[in-house]
Amino acid sequence: MTHTAGRFIALAAILVHPPRLILAMLAADRQPVSPEWQRGLVVVAGLGTALVLTGGNLYLAHALATAKRWRRHLVLVWVIILCSSGCLLVPMIAAGLSGRALHEVLGSAELQWSWAVLAAVAHEVTAAGCMLASACLVAGSRQLSELSPLAQPGELAGSGLPASLAGPQPAALPIPCRAGCGRSFQSAAAAAGHLRHCPARLERQQQTALAPSETPSPGGTV
Repeated sequence: MTHTAGRFIALAAILVHPPRLILAMLAADRQPVSPEWQRGLVVVAGLGTALVLTGGNLYLAHALATAKRWRRHLVLVWVIILCSSGCLLVPMIAAGLSGRALHEVLGSAELQWSWAVLAAVAHEVTAAGCMLASACLVAGSRQLSELSPLAQPGELAGSGLPASLAGPQPAALPIPCRAGCGRSFQSAAAAAGHLRHCPARLERQQQTALAPSETPSPGGTV
């Protein structure tokens, strides 16, 4: 389910047109086609249609679960493909159950034309959707490759996400010394350990201890 799979499914849509074009051109020129050749060309066209519709549905479902861009467009294409597959299969299943031909089940000419147009366009829409899904997956993988140089080894604590997806972590703000010596530290523990032996703090304590006492004398004079 890589981005190249969508391109292979889109290329498989080419197998649908040539057999039917050959039959259409020969019929337009009123050239007879043997039943063996006609059956073989129809089988090739049917295999191509089945591969494009079923493989395209699976590939689009995978792209919807993993892609981050153009999800609304992918959902729209996927819904169209699902409806197209259902509209193509339901009349054929009903014809098989009732023992009638497909044109008898469809009945009116409008339904026959609608079914024919849907059969000719469904695989083209699927191929376009697969190409769009492939572009979405390529864009997502390219974004991850651009973020990989910023990756940090290991996982983020408490998030369960790799650091390659979370990006670089901001550095902690330095903690200045409370005694005012001008130094700064990366953690509170380092700042507390320095405060015990800070020269500015020790000097301030010495000045406080050497200051003269201002206690009044018994005679009332200082």
